[in-house]
Amino acid sequence: MRIASCSTARTARASNRGELRRSQNWIGGTRPGNAVFVPPPPDHVADLLADLERFIHSPSPELPLLVRIALVHAQFETIHPFLDGNGRIGRLLIAALLENWGLLREPLMYLSGYLKQHQMEYYRQLSIIRTEGNWESWVSFFLEGVASAAAEAERSIIAIASLVAEDRRRLLAAPKAGPASYRLFEMLPMMPRFMVEHARQALDTTFPTASAAVKMLEELSIVAEVTGQKTNRNYSYAAYIELLTR
Repeated sequence: MRIASCSTARTARASNRGELRRSQNWIGGTRPGNAVFVPPPPDHVADLLADLERFIHSPSPELPLLVRIALVHAQFETIHPFLDGNGRIGRLLIAALLENWGLLREPLMYLSGYLKQHQMEYYRQLSIIRTEGNWESWVSFFLEGVASAAAEAERSIIAIASLVAEDRRRLLAAPKAGPASYRLFEMLPMMPRFMVEHARQALDTTFPTASAAVKMLEELSIVAEVTGQKTNRNYSYAAYIELLTR
C-alpha cells in the first residue's frame, strides 16, 4: 500500500523515523481529495494510539484473543501513526501480541506471507471496515490467514526438523567426523552463516580445529563456502536458510 504525501512530508520521512507523524498523510491518489484512504489528522494520532493501548491492556473476556489481535491490527493501520513503515510495524504487532498473550511460546508464525499473497483482498477488507463498518468480514479474513499461516509454519517446522535430522545422521555416519564437527553442527541453527573465526570462538578451540570441523561439514555438503575467496571466507547452511526464508 503506497503512502502518498505532500513534498514536505516526503522530505520529513528520513529525519522523523520512529516519531509520530506531524503532517497529514494519505494512501493512493495525489492529494487527500482523491485518495483511497485518509488517516486521522496528526493532532489526533497520540490520543488514538493511547485508546488503542488501553484496549490492548484491558481485559476483554467476551472477545477471543485472535479476534482482539485482528481488531488491534486494523485499528493500528487505520490510525497510520507514522509517515512510513506502518505496514511493517502493524505486522510485527500481530506477532508480538500472539507471543505476549500466550498463543505462541515462540514467534514461529507470521502472517506477513499470507497478507502479501492476498494483498489486494487485505486492502479491500481494511477498506470496507472504514467505509461500511464491516468488521465481521475483516475478522473472518484475518482468522483464515492465521489458519493458513499456522499450517505453513507447521510444514516448515517439519521440513526443518527433517533436514537437520538427516544431516545429523550423515555426519554421525562419517568416519572422519570428530567432536568439534558434531558440536559445530549443533550450533548451525543459531549461526547458519559464519566464518571460521566465528566457529573457533563458538567452539572455544584453536583455529586449526575449527577449520577442520568446518571442512568436515563442507565435505558432507552440509555447509558451503559462498564468497569464492581464499581469505575471509564465509560459509552457509544454505538448505536450512532456504527453508527459513521460503
